Amino acid sequence: MKKQEKKGGYGIVYQEIMRNSDIPPESKAIYAYLCSFAGSGETCFPRVEMMRSELSMGKQRFNKFMDILISLKVVIRERERDGNLLGYNVYRLTHEVNSP
Repeated sequence: MKKQEKKGGYGIVYQEIMRNSDIPPESKAIYAYLCSFAGSGETCFPRVEMMRSELSMGKQRFNKFMDILISLKVVIRERERDGNLLGYNVYRLTHEVNSP
């Protein structure tokens, strides 16, 4: 029987974020999730529905804790356009905490 190969990504998670007591655990989970999609880069674009499903978060809960990351500028969310249509979110990870 052929050994099944593991699939998955990796990401660099900064201690400055993970050790910051002002950032709730749910926000840290979202940050780490985004890092896993960014790999060694600073951008990723997972769908919100997928993140919510895989992190077992409802819409309000997810938005609340994502908004904390955005307000601290740990994550910068930009909306890509596809012609006249709205496209998808692109998340840029700064890996730094900046006061709102």
